[in-house]
Amino acid sequence: MELLIRTEQLLLQNEKNWELYLSNREEEKPFDFYKDMKPFVDEAKRCVDDFLELAIPWVNTERPPYLGELQLRQACDNVQMTAVSAFNGRSFYKHFLDHYQSTKYTLTRVRDFLKRKEESM
Repeated sequence: MELLIRTEQLLLQNEKNWELYLSNREEEKPFDFYKDMKPFVDEAKRCVDDFLELAIPWVNTERPPYLGELQLRQACDNVQMTAVSAFNGRSFYKHFLDHYQSTKYTLTRVRDFLKRKEESM
């Protein structure tokens, strides 16, 4: 199922954002905007767009419990925001962690719902 693949890709992007943030928090490495940051943020945006293309119609049709369009859009906004913030290790840790965990929770719920649906078929 294509939405499951895109969900897992977005979960992976969320993990990359977190790992980059932690790495830069320990030791802030200089980066080039055009060589490092822009491609990273563009990839996060592509993952978000690919996910939303299928996820919005799906959530409005399937109506999974405790998931709605608003939660999906918020999770995607968080991925894009943390992709940018990951390059600044001085970003507020609690704020970054909250966005990371919230996104992970929402996307994991989507993934788990899709897997259960797939297994029941």
